[in-house]
Amino acid sequence: MNGRRPAPAAGALCVALVLAACGVPDDGDGGDRYLPAEEPVRSLTLPFDAYTLSPFEMRTLDYAEDLLVRDCMRGNGMDWRIVPAPEEEGTDPPHRGRYGVVETRVAERFGYGATPGSADEGLVEEVRQDRLTLLATEHRAAYGAEDGAGCVEEAEAEVTEGVPDLDTDLLNSYIHAGFEASQAAPEVVGAFAAWSACMADRDLEYATPTEASADARWNGERDGPTAEEAATAVADVACKEEASVVGTWRDAEARAQEELIEANPADFALFAQVRHARLETARTVLERLGT
Repeated sequence: MNGRRPAPAAGALCVALVLAACGVPDDGDGGDRYLPAEEPVRSLTLPFDAYTLSPFEMRTLDYAEDLLVRDCMRGNGMDWRIVPAPEEEGTDPPHRGRYGVVETRVAERFGYGATPGSADEGLVEEVRQDRLTLLATEHRAAYGAEDGAGCVEEAEAEVTEGVPDLDTDLLNSYIHAGFEASQAAPEVVGAFAAWSACMADRDLEYATPTEASADARWNGERDGPTAEEAATAVADVACKEEASVVGTWRDAEARAQEELIEANPADFALFAQVRHARLETARTVLERLGT
């Protein structure tokens, strides 16, 4: 099955979520098919990175919380299979896919489809599936019953203790606003026009990169991309490079984000405080219970 890559705006919102990880689920055939992000993609940064959690940081929080659950379950004389400790090389960087497909290897192998998860991500899903088959006594200890909270709820309370409430919808609205503003920037509109001309030279008629990735011909359930989809995606990457789309778009979005930070200092001070508190809590748990 060829899962679709989220549209750039959706991907931008995804990385904002501070309290839960999100991304493209592994479809069971990842691991050895996983392509680590290329260096230019790993090097992409934006001002909002100081206020949001990266996929690796979100995985780290999940791991720290799982260690607390395991500690609690052992106190009840039971075991708890934890998710594997995250590895940064096996976790996608924050902005992979933000500006569409930009890696030739990904375009060749997956077209506009979602890239398979790493072996590490596959293990995370395996652990979560195992928890669906817990014995009744284990399930009550982990998830609680009417007469009290379970280890999972207790762990969640510990990792969020002292952390201010955060309106994730507000944070996501700022990310969406910055992303939308970047697409309207004159230099980005110009880069899209140059990209479109480059694609036209290859007999591919699209006004914007988003239009290419959303082509209805790429939808539908099948194994891998068609030759036409892969060829279009490869051309897309080449034209993005020729028209300097990614750098231009990233710079425009960075300016839009900086303007939002300057215009809303109290909100962003809270976002930074929450991010710092969550990561400090995870660090403390890992020092106490790690491995």
